[in-house]
Amino acid sequence: MLHSRAATILRHTPSQGYATGNSTLGFHKILVLNTPTRRDRRHTMEAQRRFHKLSFDYTRTFGPPEANHLALKQGYLINGTHLACYLSHLHAYKRMVAENIETALILEDDVDMELDIRERLAPIMARVHEEYGGDWDMLFVGHCTFDANEPGDLPYWGPPGRGPELYVAGYPMCMHAYVVTRECARRLAVVLEERLKTVGHDIDLVLAIGVQFGMSTVLGVSPPPIVQVGRGGLPSDLRRPGEMDTGQRLDRSTLYHLGLRTSDPRLLPQYIEWAITAD
Repeated sequence: MLHSRAATILRHTPSQGYATGNSTLGFHKILVLNTPTRRDRRHTMEAQRRFHKLSFDYTRTFGPPEANHLALKQGYLINGTHLACYLSHLHAYKRMVAENIETALILEDDVDMELDIRERLAPIMARVHEEYGGDWDMLFVGHCTFDANEPGDLPYWGPPGRGPELYVAGYPMCMHAYVVTRECARRLAVVLEERLKTVGHDIDLVLAIGVQFGMSTVLGVSPPPIVQVGRGGLPSDLRRPGEMDTGQRLDRSTLYHLGLRTSDPRLLPQYIEWAITAD
């Protein structure tokens, strides 16, 4: 367990606000997980970077062969593409610690964002600063399922243009767009390495279960201004035959505006309703 907010040791010096107009949306870094062989995804990420005048740091990722080798060597309980994803996020946390990165927005390479992403994040980060100062661990700018703590009565087909609103996350799912602080990354780098040997789950499920039991101060944004493009738009290495698409709605999609998506994501549901299957 990491820690509860009441017992937090996180004490960053409060800033005077977040400069969402800068090249990293007010965070110290934007770290993008992109496998070198996925040039299609690099292309869409670069298009968004240029359009929004952002600065991306592409960070190391793991492939299934390397992940499988490490699973055998280290005794990890998962392998393949799911372990590769887990290790890629874990490496980003270790990089934050090594390079003394205070806050990082971590993006997977299959995301799309609202055309007015800066304007949507500005009031959210103002509230984070006002209500929490430096006393928070993670902020899920993107998430793929409705959270029980989330404001609003229409989780899957909510009214267009609503929000954004800040809330305390109860069960955040999906890791395509979230902010983590350096001190949280330091703890995660240790805890998640250990849990690879004791918990046979994907990283988002491990974190969600941990958050449910109060392991950290985790916040969410509703509706999410950064979403997954979807397995139909950018095929996923994690997709199984017959598995549902993961595309999520945006009010004004950057990629659609740039002509890099053929269908308007306003027609998609806000969140994914995962089918429940027996183990």
